[in-house]
Amino acid sequence: MNYIDLFAGASGMSEGFARSGFTPLAHVEMNEEACYTIKTRTAYHFLKSQNQLPTYHDYLCWKNKSGYPLQKIPTDLMSSVLHKEISAKTINEIFSSIDTMLDSKKVDVIIGGPPCQAYSLVGISRDPKQMKWDRRKFLFRYYGEFLKRYKPKYFVFENVLGLLTP
Repeated sequence: MNYIDLFAGASGMSEGFARSGFTPLAHVEMNEEACYTIKTRTAYHFLKSQNQLPTYHDYLCWKNKSGYPLQKIPTDLMSSVLHKEISAKTINEIFSSIDTMLDSKKVDVIIGGPPCQAYSLVGISRDPKQMKWDRRKFLFRYYGEFLKRYKPKYFVFENVLGLLTP
């Protein structure tokens, strides 16, 4: 089954899906360092499938400084990691990128956990303005736009107490 990972972070949820036999089609994440982590894990899964894990291990141990594993990974796998913020300004561009990646494949599952700091009880209690200013507060709504567009069989949405707090 194929999946899209939204608000991927360092991609912990995606890692679980990949280890369970699911195939990632796209990861969307705005944090550049997190995207590098996702690309590194993509390299791991590809090299493992090719029985080339020593290349990955050499990279982790700094044994092969010129042969960084990302250079050995097919371009389509590396380009599946979209370093983009999901917003009104970028959503159509993200849709277009994912549509191109899909080719004739279907999206079976959408997974993701929109940033929760702006509506979590902890975030609200720590901010004197109760996070009312925080633009992340409504990012979860974009998740719904992906569901409407790709109509997956399943979705996994990380819920946080306080999501519906105004």
